[in-house]
Amino acid sequence: MPEAELALVVLNTARERREGIGERLPYLLYRLYSRLDRRLLPPPSDPFARRDVSELLAGVPSLSVRPEQTRYSDRFPDGALTEIRRHELDVALRFGFRILRGRALEIARHGVWSYHHDDDRRIRGGPPGFWEVMEGLPTTGSVLQVLTERLDGGRVIYRSWAPTLRRSVVRNRAHVYWKSAAFVGRCLRALAATGDPASGEARSPAEERYRPYAHRLYRKPTNREALPLLARFARRALVEWNAERPGRRQWFLAYRFHEPGTPSRPEELFRFRHLMPPPDRSWADPFAVRRDGRWHLFFEEHRPAEGKGKIRFCSLDPVAGASLPVDALVEPFHLSYPHLVSWQGELFMVPESGARGEIRLYRSTGFPDQWSHEATLVEGLKAYDATLHEEGGQWWMFAAVAETGTLHARDELHLFRAPSPLGPWLGHPWNPIRSDARASRPAGPLFRWRGDLYRPAQDCSRRYGWAIALHRITRLDAEGYEEEEIARIPASWAPGLLATHTLCRADELTVVDGMRRR
Repeated sequence: MPEAELALVVLNTARERREGIGERLPYLLYRLYSRLDRRLLPPPSDPFARRDVSELLAGVPSLSVRPEQTRYSDRFPDGALTEIRRHELDVALRFGFRILRGRALEIARHGVWSYHHDDDRRIRGGPPGFWEVMEGLPTTGSVLQVLTERLDGGRVIYRSWAPTLRRSVVRNRAHVYWKSAAFVGRCLRALAATGDPASGEARSPAEERYRPYAHRLYRKPTNREALPLLARFARRALVEWNAERPGRRQWFLAYRFHEPGTPSRPEELFRFRHLMPPPDRSWADPFAVRRDGRWHLFFEEHRPAEGKGKIRFCSLDPVAGASLPVDALVEPFHLSYPHLVSWQGELFMVPESGARGEIRLYRSTGFPDQWSHEATLVEGLKAYDATLHEEGGQWWMFAAVAETGTLHARDELHLFRAPSPLGPWLGHPWNPIRSDARASRPAGPLFRWRGDLYRPAQDCSRRYGWAIALHRITRLDAEGYEEEEIARIPASWAPGLLATHTLCRADELTVVDGMRRR
């Protein structure tokens, strides 16, 4: 990382106290569940696996410290404090010590930074990522903070929410830990650029407002508490597994024509006409465009039997309805989210192909069913649902990006800019501009209404594509990005609806998708 270098490693030499068998027995069920969970559902990449860091620490001095300990806290002896200050540290990261107190919090110019698992507004205590799964909470939070003597830990400089992976504590914890590993680098970049390490929501005055914690202190469950807890968890997991078997759920499309300049409101979605696919497939991710006086609707078709999606299209008419779908773009790999872009009189498509680690641009060579690969906009990046928009003489691209080691790309939103759709594309200095499963992944093209610019986003907290959140963009430039949520479209506008995750508004036509039980 160009903004920082390792200057010192402080090793804790205090003897670790081991629990006796009498202390472990009351938590036997929790321990058995943890072992079974790790065996049955191991994460693809384990953040707790041992790794060789000798190359990273080559030439870095180390200092052994035996802290002065009370029941829960550690304090550094005077000799250790003197030696550490000699290195003139800018930032210290706390990992191997308990709660630090006293002058140990003053060893670095910008303080001692520490991670806190879970969302300290809703869950405090531990074990990490456990209670969110057991209680079925939609998100699992994590924060990076500057430690102080305050009982609540200190000043939060980064806050993030990941969707809770409700089937497995070990997977839920792994995803949160992998994505949280990037927080330090983001805050160091912010510190180098502005002198303030706070990033994202933590920069807003509202973040500094005192919010009293109104829940219990969570602890490792005893056998008496774990037995009914694990029974409810197993029953819920079985019901969800049964409901999500292939063929039990299906995505479909819905559309409505209206007067130009007056977009359909969320409360009018019950009036939309439904386009239902055959039973063996789903239709999702709608994008509409008007050509030669006719409306054409492009969307993803996914058949579980084929294992990948392709792009199809149909014509829409206010009276005659929809024509039969026809293939528009088929590749050997998965395609979805056929985002359409008009530029210099030509039509382009940027379908989602994140599994290949790239963002591709296709040119229409024979509308509507002939498309050729024009360029690869971004390579070596698992980016999903790329959405392009021209504003202020620049082209902007929003995309959900998966952090290294994470299990999906639902909670990190990145922004790029370029002079044209062909690039070259540069990442925004504040990437990711959002780190929140409730408002990050794109949910359709940006649109204007009454002079303001809006960005639809997916709420993936309860499940993938659970709802759509509409944000009004209040700042979009090379140095900053700001938005505010102004409305939500929940998955309740049709009977039996489970999710809705794409909204396309194009003149007098509005199209959405939805997932229902079959």
